[in-house]
Amino acid sequence: MLKLFPYIYGPEKSIDVLKQTDQYLNTNSEIKNKIEKLGWIYQSIGKSIPQTTENFWSGHYFPYVESWNELQISFNLAVFGLYKQAFTSLRSSLEVGMLSVYYNINDDGHKVVKSWLRSKDSWDANTPKTEKIWKILKSNENIVRYNDLFKLEDEFNSLSFLHNYVHTKGYKFSNELGIPKSNCQTFEEDIFIKWLDTYQKVISLVVTLHILKYPISIIEYDWNRKIGIDNPFPVLEVFEIEIIKELLPEECLTELTRIAENDEKTQKLYNYIRALPDMTEAEEGLQIIHLDKMFIEHGEGFIEWEKKERNIMEKCSDEAKAKISNRIEKIRKWAIENNMMKPLQERLKEKGL
Repeated sequence: MLKLFPYIYGPEKSIDVLKQTDQYLNTNSEIKNKIEKLGWIYQSIGKSIPQTTENFWSGHYFPYVESWNELQISFNLAVFGLYKQAFTSLRSSLEVGMLSVYYNINDDGHKVVKSWLRSKDSWDANTPKTEKIWKILKSNENIVRYNDLFKLEDEFNSLSFLHNYVHTKGYKFSNELGIPKSNCQTFEEDIFIKWLDTYQKVISLVVTLHILKYPISIIEYDWNRKIGIDNPFPVLEVFEIEIIKELLPEECLTELTRIAENDEKTQKLYNYIRALPDMTEAEEGLQIIHLDKMFIEHGEGFIEWEKKERNIMEKCSDEAKAKISNRIEKIRKWAIENNMMKPLQERLKEKGL
């Protein structure tokens, strides 16, 4: 274990707090489950952001990704007892999460995000201030209506205290946390619960903004029936929406559903998808094979992929086992012919790359 003097905030203290946090979460399973569900909710909402041939790899998706990263880092810091820094990451996640909607508000994020994305030394590359963010957000009719009803901007303002952690507004917002404690990392249940409450509020706010911008994400429908597993549309699965419903109040969900039902672009896309013919079993099979080949080619290789597939087979019915076995043999032939048996890194080394 790395230990240097005269440093008090050391890795060994972090490990001690991690053990205490782990014990606390295992004892309080409802809190642990809550953290997991919140993570799944935020990961799911990223699917609501359209990925098209025009904007793919443009950077329009980057603000959401960075926001999700900050949430994960915040949790990581919290379990090690670095609470001040965990709150600071929540502030970053909130701001950049709102930028995901801000830059994409007119569906031209692939263009307007460029200067900011490249960190250029120019005025238009600066992260916009809160006033400007809300001004742009409220150019969207759905956000305006919802904000009038449920004071979404007030929810944001209630989180302004996070700014105090960034700038250390005295004893309360310092590493001392405003409480009598040792001058190193310690597990503090009350602070951890405060962090979790704030974590939930940040996720709730950013998720709601994304739903308001992309209302189709709250519509429950069997999309796989029309599109299969290779879904190009910005929609969520029913089970993902069900978890979101656990986060948001019923009256808010009612309004979000009403907005989706009356949003012209949403209904146009929804009706287009519903009008598509149902996928055949053969078409779904080809989709699965295509995705399997992608994972094999760009990652683990056939040998490791096959091990995972056969583990999955053990839990399946005889009929499903036969289908999976048949798919494995088809892909094995392809993998041998195209030298895809080993992981990508090993294949690159063999080529001297």
